[in-house]
Amino acid sequence: MEDHDEDAKTLAAIKDLDLDYMRGWVSEEEYQTKMNELKSSLITATPTPRIDVSEIQTAKLQSPQIEKKATVDPVTAVKRTIQSMRRISIERLSQESGVSAHNVTKILGDLLDGRELSGRIDHDAGDFILGTGTGPAPKTIHGCPYCRTELERVAVKGETVTCSVCRESFIVS
Repeated sequence: MEDHDEDAKTLAAIKDLDLDYMRGWVSEEEYQTKMNELKSSLITATPTPRIDVSEIQTAKLQSPQIEKKATVDPVTAVKRTIQSMRRISIERLSQESGVSAHNVTKILGDLLDGRELSGRIDHDAGDFILGTGTGPAPKTIHGCPYCRTELERVAVKGETVTCSVCRESFIVS
């Protein structure tokens, strides 16, 4: 057990020496000298375990258990995550697909624009609601029905919007 503690201390000293050298606190000559000393003490301190020939001959070789995880592009990851749920928050979608929340919002916009995905983004709640994919596209509104000012963003059916000019709230129906 003492050997392991000594090895850990030596490894920590090597790391500290590297950092000191990178910071410019140690000259190159001093760095090389101390590093060689630390490495040689590490090599001599750790004995190499010997394996008997009979152990090798009787050992059964097995391939390591590897969890296969397919890597997919961000768009496919977001699509798969959405299709597994009907309503999902953008933050949770980001966590489950492994894509940043900002990129998830962009990808959703692209998927909706390209009609690859049916649904809508509820910006106030920060959720995406998966649509059925049948029927016409949801109703959108571009201007306030009270003062006719153009909205900062397009609102979709079911969304509650507050106008930035007249401060009136309304639900797109």
